[in-house]
Amino acid sequence: MQVKVVFFARLRRESGLETASLDVPSGATVRGLASQVEAQYGLSLRGCMVAVNETYAAPDQPLSPGDEVAFLPPVAGGSEGETRCEVVTAPLSLTEADAFLVRPEYGAQAYFVGTVRSPNRGRRVDFIEYEGFAPMAEQVMQGAAAEARGRHGELRVIVQHRLGRLLPGEASILIGVASPHRRAALEACDFLIEHLKVHLPVWKHEADEEGEHWVDGQTGHPTL
Repeated sequence: MQVKVVFFARLRRESGLETASLDVPSGATVRGLASQVEAQYGLSLRGCMVAVNETYAAPDQPLSPGDEVAFLPPVAGGSEGETRCEVVTAPLSLTEADAFLVRPEYGAQAYFVGTVRSPNRGRRVDFIEYEGFAPMAEQVMQGAAAEARGRHGELRVIVQHRLGRLLPGEASILIGVASPHRRAALEACDFLIEHLKVHLPVWKHEADEEGEHWVDGQTGHPTL
């Protein structure tokens, strides 16, 4: 049977491919496919997470014909109803977020904006290239917003992550939460920050005074 393989971040650069179609034995698992990919393309998938059809999967999950399997290195950290989740390339705007969140019934708004920092670890940063699996990232954002709502009650949520080359001082992520009450807004915003920095499939390729490198990430799901 045939499956589609998708590569991101360092795997895309090392293989020179964005996608590939591979023939695998019937009944093959994610782990079996990973071994085949490593042998065929000379990659190391150790420590990578996997998504099958844009949903995180365990290494022992069986595959079906036509599955899309994305190999995801450790990650560095929309709808127009009550939740707006987007992966974008344009600059992020607090004014735009404010317009979405502020409603008469919500008496509190909490915001977090993450920007490119320089210096970092004592080295001047020239820029960071953000790369992400956009369809899955938006699903992860939506799921996190739903979990925040389950923990903290009625909320209005906006989450935006910017991809592409960003310079020091430019915003890479914006999280905003509106609630009838201050404490719920603050705690929900904090939950979203901590959750997304582990689960969001976005990677950072940093250029500093010593050269270019991938920023070490985290894994919040089973890995190979």
